[in-house]
Amino acid sequence: MLFAPTAWADTTTTTTNGATDSQTTSEASSAQNQPAETLTIAQSTPIVTASSGFHMQIVVANRSDADLPAGSLTVNTNALFTFASRSDMQAWAENGTNIPTPNNLATVDVPAITAGSTATVAIDVTADQQTLTSMRSWGPKPLNLYYVAGDTHEELHSFLTRSADGLNTAQTPAMGLTVAMPLTSSDWQTNETAITDLIEENDTSSSSSAAQASGSQSKETANSNGSSSDNDTDNDDASDDADSSVSTNSTEPLLLSTQSIAQTKAVEQAVAKHPKLQVVADPLYLQESGSKPTVAGVMQPADFDITAYAAVNNASAYTSAGVSDAQWTAKSTQTLYAVATKTTDTPNAYAWQGSADWTLDALTKARAQGYTTVIAGSSFDAEQTDTVHTGTYTVNTSAGDVTVLKEQSELGTLAHGHATSKEATAETSDAGRLARLLAQSAFYQMEQPYTTRNLLMTFTRSSSADWINQVMSALEQASWLNLTDLNTMASMDPYQVNDSVNQNADAPDTSATQSILNQLAGSRQNMTRLASSILKNSVNSSDIDTLDTQALARRDADSTASHSNNPKQWISDLLALHDSMALRALTGSEPTESHQRMADAAQNMANTLLNSVSITPSESISVFSESAKMPVTVSNNLPYAVNVQVNSITDSMQIVTSRSNTIVIPAHSEAQVAFTIRVSTSGSTTAHISLADRHGNAFGNTQDTVITSVLRISDASGFVIIGFAVLLGVVGLWRQFNRKKDPDE
Repeated sequence: MLFAPTAWADTTTTTTNGATDSQTTSEASSAQNQPAETLTIAQSTPIVTASSGFHMQIVVANRSDADLPAGSLTVNTNALFTFASRSDMQAWAENGTNIPTPNNLATVDVPAITAGSTATVAIDVTADQQTLTSMRSWGPKPLNLYYVAGDTHEELHSFLTRSADGLNTAQTPAMGLTVAMPLTSSDWQTNETAITDLIEENDTSSSSSAAQASGSQSKETANSNGSSSDNDTDNDDASDDADSSVSTNSTEPLLLSTQSIAQTKAVEQAVAKHPKLQVVADPLYLQESGSKPTVAGVMQPADFDITAYAAVNNASAYTSAGVSDAQWTAKSTQTLYAVATKTTDTPNAYAWQGSADWTLDALTKARAQGYTTVIAGSSFDAEQTDTVHTGTYTVNTSAGDVTVLKEQSELGTLAHGHATSKEATAETSDAGRLARLLAQSAFYQMEQPYTTRNLLMTFTRSSSADWINQVMSALEQASWLNLTDLNTMASMDPYQVNDSVNQNADAPDTSATQSILNQLAGSRQNMTRLASSILKNSVNSSDIDTLDTQALARRDADSTASHSNNPKQWISDLLALHDSMALRALTGSEPTESHQRMADAAQNMANTLLNSVSITPSESISVFSESAKMPVTVSNNLPYAVNVQVNSITDSMQIVTSRSNTIVIPAHSEAQVAFTIRVSTSGSTTAHISLADRHGNAFGNTQDTVITSVLRISDASGFVIIGFAVLLGVVGLWRQFNRKKDPDE
């Protein structure tokens, strides 16, 4: 017997048969004390068989400011009713149609409820109850919940699905249903200690990386095409802020949060119970989480958003940001999977839909990258048909044919944890959505029982293990469904073969993606500038293009262990890490804080590198002559020598310094350069000292030094000059008083 805990329950409820359900979702805790509706389905039997009976738990909420008196809750159905269309089912779910429900299942008393409180009542109907035994046909039945307390009257429409078990009805072929889920996460974190070790090229980092390479978890690996880049927990130490915590023992620069790994374990346990569930895994996620589930296929690395890539329509922007096409090919994702699982398996590669819809351009690019099959949402084909059909399409692109597996709209919406509409109030809880999902799938089989069809339903990237287990357990007991795999669905006769896509006319909003691309391009440009214009032994752009940026991914610790004065491999490692961050900042889920966190991490790393060359603050300078020297100390915390310009400019025209000096600072050292100060008067000014690369482009910090001039006469020539000036003054005065006036004056 199956029960579906409600989306808001954050407690453990023991049902009459002793089953225990625990719900720990964030949605649960946030709405625990105040359900959105007066009536909420907390538990329900998704499929009624000849022996199951029918069981429900209903939460009655008093959302008013006054106490509610004791009342009653009546649950009715129509044992002989058969839904005629999808629109009838939707209208019933939205309380918009008056289907008679004369058959009573149960009536229970509801105690008085104080303002703002709730009461939970149980409905337990035995298998031999008259209404249940009077059902002569299988399929979805209307379920009406009616609550009365004083002047309060509330009604809720849901569904009861009767299986064919024990009924004398004709057996019809089961309808094909493929259930798939992406196993990935955008919850990537940075290990600042490991990043610092990489920047400083510490020996401890090299040795620990080597140890990690031979350990149980391998990281990103090179491929033949080029570079690559919610609810359950068994960790007692996990806290509310676990999403931001990472393992302090890891030497990896990019990690999943402890909460994400705990959820992975829970999901993996749920997946193991349901072999028909088609898991499409992100290989980079598998590498870090250590998860090794049985997979039906692999998706693009780091869940790279191919649909947004096509919507932005600016390949050079991605290249500038550090994401090359070679990082997310189908071949690279298969290679990464083999490394993550330490096998030679090459599962099928599927391109999973990102934040935008699949367009012809997106499909063409996916096909060019080696993906012959893509997973699409229900918006892929906007055409509305009278009955559901196989969700397999073939799209002819200039790069080759692409098989598109489209999700069925209503089933997908419910599986994603959403109600089919705002008015479908019974679907605000998991139990209510599950009841509708089973009823809807049964109706789809009944509308064309002898037509071969295969539908697709998917879970989301963040579906909880508990929800996955509930849905799959119910679907596995649905005799009208035949759970198929992705290969079976892809090989079905396509519903449509075309060279176009019937897409949504509204252009997607790509502003958030473009903002992240610009930020990543800026951080990568700063790193390449460090390589070519700041390091003493520069690494030019032509050299960067030929660098093996997969050294970090392979954990090639020997490159840093055998340190030399050539910084090429060091730059390669840093760029590989930057590009790994960039890939994770452009995942297929909607732009979130996680995306921005990766972009910020890349920018912080670039800033740290540039700020590692800095001007040491100096004290004020007093000048007692016409010229003096101003020493400036520049420190270099990088593991390689730098060659930079030090510039100085003052706010005064009477107290000036020489403008520029070039200085070489060894690795992890300081060096000093002297500027000449020239003074023509007493006073004070500020010298602004800054750093620039060899092309004159400023970087790093600016240091202000106050210069105070106290000009003194220090030799005989000074007194001669003063005496001559006095003499000229006296002569001028004498002429003024003894001048002979002109007659015209």
